[in-house]
Amino acid sequence: MAGITIKGDTSGEITLNVPATAGTNTITIPASSGTLAVTSPGGDASFPGTISAGTISASGNISTPSGTVTASSFSGDGSSLTGIAGGFSNLDVFTSSGTWTNPGNVQKVKVTVVGGGGAGGSGEGAAGGGGGGTAIEIIPFPTATNVPVTVGSAGGTSSFGAYCSATGGGNGGNGPSPRVSGPGGSGSGGQLNISGGAGSTSSDGGASCGASGGNSYLGGGGRGGPTTATSGGAYGGGGGATGSPAGGAAGAAGVVIVEY
Repeated sequence: MAGITIKGDTSGEITLNVPATAGTNTITIPASSGTLAVTSPGGDASFPGTISAGTISASGNISTPSGTVTASSFSGDGSSLTGIAGGFSNLDVFTSSGTWTNPGNVQKVKVTVVGGGGAGGSGEGAAGGGGGGTAIEIIPFPTATNVPVTVGSAGGTSSFGAYCSATGGGNGGNGPSPRVSGPGGSGSGGQLNISGGAGSTSSDGGASCGASGGNSYLGGGGRGGPTTATSGGAYGGGGGATGSPAGGAAGAAGVVIVEY
């Protein structure tokens, strides 16, 4: 096996051993102190085998047509990388308040925040509760960042730290007239802010009717009925109203979804 020894000006040396078989060449530099600097004309280097090094730097391109580059980390924002699978691959769903903890290497998250749905009213001409609002935002993060998460109960506000929030839907009015429907909540701070749907009102204002709750971004407004109604079926859905004085149904609690 042929070898080339490179010595420093004052101290230190490195030996490159080149196997006799072409196509299986490997350059290994200790990760604790090694540096592989590519300074060939044009700044490009091509290695048919495997590169394992502490630091690899080049002014141009480094390629391994049939091999592998292995590293514990890469620096830079990756804005010029191509041919790499992207998108978010993890999902954390908060159905109660808590803290989102960065595993330590997450640079960007997509957050969907939905407020809680309002309750439906009761009595002749009662109206449905409003759906919770929604805020959606993609947020860049430094590593090791923890963010408090608030999930609104029925009619309550949900939030992801100080980044974005969504208010809950309003309660539907009780009968008799004017039977005001519950307004939908609203999102704020997101790149996309969506209002929840308002609750509906009874068609004739009589005790035989019940009004449905408004949908959130995720749908799920509860159904109304003469004597019974259903609660919001999806996160942030408004509760349905009843035509009887027994009481309308509750809105659904909100949710905070973190993709990374």
